[in-house]
Amino acid sequence: MTTHRLTRRADHGAPQRRGITLFELLVSFGILSVIISVSAGLLVRHGRLLVSGRNQRLAVEELANRMEVLHSLPPAAREAFLAAPAPSPFAAAHLPGATLAAVAAPPDNDGLQRIELAIEWNEPGRRGHPLRLAGWLPSASGEGSP
Repeated sequence: MTTHRLTRRADHGAPQRRGITLFELLVSFGILSVIISVSAGLLVRHGRLLVSGRNQRLAVEELANRMEVLHSLPPAAREAFLAAPAPSPFAAAHLPGATLAAVAAPPDNDGLQRIELAIEWNEPGRRGHPLRLAGWLPSASGEGSP
């Protein structure tokens, strides 16, 4: 006759736990969905910041280029540009609704004229807060002075 011996577990008969309970799955999916929603919001914000930074660099380059163009123009052409400033076709194509403004101060005693260029475009928080660049160029009467 053979006797089968029943072995007892160390935990006194409690069933051994295998697998994952439904409650644990729900908690983990909840945590995962919170992480994904926060990450998605951060990714969208990051994309907007990249576009805004690119637009600002483009606008600064546009102002610097326009100031260089003004410096190379003869006085009559400079006055015509200052009367009706316009962004370059490249800036107008890449900055939505870009507008350029120019303000020229009267020449000072040294024969230099302060010119301020400002550019703004359609972007949240940008209208009413243009980027500005000021430069001093020889005035029409002070072209020959150093």
